[in-house]
Amino acid sequence: MGDRWRLLLGERQVLFGKNEFPSRLMTIFQEEDKYMQDDWAQSIDQLNSVPSDQEIPSELQAFAQEDDVVETLDLFGYRTTVATALARLRLMGFTPEASMRSMAEIRRTNLRECGQAEDVLLVSPARGVQGTPHQMSAEQVVKTGLAAHIKSCTPDGVDDESLDLIEMNCLEELEFYFEDDSDDPRFLLAALLHDQDPKSVLTMDLSDLLAAGYCSSSDDLSALAIHELSFITANTGPIIVITEGKFDAQVIPRALRLVRPEIAGYFKFWDIETTRAAGGTDQVVKNMRSFAAAGVMNRVIGILDDDTAGRQAEKQLASTPLPDHYAVCRLPELDYAHAYPTLGPSGASVDDVAGRACSVEFQFGQDCLLGTDGKPVPVRWKSHNDSMNDYQGELANKPYVQERIKEMLRAAEAGETPLGSEWDPMRRLAETLVNLAEPDLE
Repeated sequence: MGDRWRLLLGERQVLFGKNEFPSRLMTIFQEEDKYMQDDWAQSIDQLNSVPSDQEIPSELQAFAQEDDVVETLDLFGYRTTVATALARLRLMGFTPEASMRSMAEIRRTNLRECGQAEDVLLVSPARGVQGTPHQMSAEQVVKTGLAAHIKSCTPDGVDDESLDLIEMNCLEELEFYFEDDSDDPRFLLAALLHDQDPKSVLTMDLSDLLAAGYCSSSDDLSALAIHELSFITANTGPIIVITEGKFDAQVIPRALRLVRPEIAGYFKFWDIETTRAAGGTDQVVKNMRSFAAAGVMNRVIGILDDDTAGRQAEKQLASTPLPDHYAVCRLPELDYAHAYPTLGPSGASVDDVAGRACSVEFQFGQDCLLGTDGKPVPVRWKSHNDSMNDYQGELANKPYVQERIKEMLRAAEAGETPLGSEWDPMRRLAETLVNLAEPDLE
């Protein structure tokens, strides 16, 4: 089942997670909120301190054989009231009103972009089944969906059989907020606590994490959580850069350290691989909006591919104004992209792929784009983007080009090759990032 934590409102498990420490949520608790069953917690601490190559003492054997997670619940954690939690959330910039307002506005924006009415909920009896239009404002959908989530929560999970069709559909409209890699959970929690009884108890059950050795019962976990997240909330923290994909997040930082080593350390690239977050232009748009809605104070820059989907995402982000310290850019336009080999329904051709098919693989010079036959790996036209009235293309053999880029980076990092003109696109991207990150003093 994994090592899990769970957040309970009264006896309802409203949020939970596995195999991670809930650092952001722990910032709403203080050390005086800690509770524990002393004998159990102390025994667990002793067990976790036994070196792996030593035999477990007989008095701790029973704890070492613990394999039923249910038996370890509610033995260690933090508790406070809804009123106190909301007061602390407000101090950190998370208010129920702002969260719900942002969720409603994001819904309206998404509906507009899809060409759908803003005050209509499509009520469907099941996923994949055509829905029936139901007049309902974005604010009503958000409020009903949040209430439906709490209503469906049980001490151990979710039971949605208690929900009617409207409640079920409203909750489905909010489901991405409950995903593991979604917004700062404090943004969602603030909305969930709206109109809840101020005297209700909010419990962070960490029993299973303590048993698994994630922490010690004597640790000041709230202070450790705040320390861990300080780089996110501080204005002077690193500049967060969000890219479309895992490969982008791997190679752009390495290239930045080569072409601008003196400033590379100030940029923190969103780690898609480690966090297992989804990629793509949609995710860049979602993360930029979510960071803004959650009140992240760092400078945030989104990098989009110089392709049709990137232009569409850039347009989407422009439709909803972001904070002044947020910015978005596309990868630099390249001269050699204006006449590049392509493959389409009509066969081979030479087309202008700038702004239509240029992913990060184009940004490391023409040599990396050469195939085994010594000719450029062609772009294959994939689909027509109706919104942009243009085609979206992609390199026909992207993995091959990626391996050439990795070798190019390795050789440059080892000092085996000079940084010639093939690095000019990355120099331009570095300059763009610096310009976007510098504060506007006017």
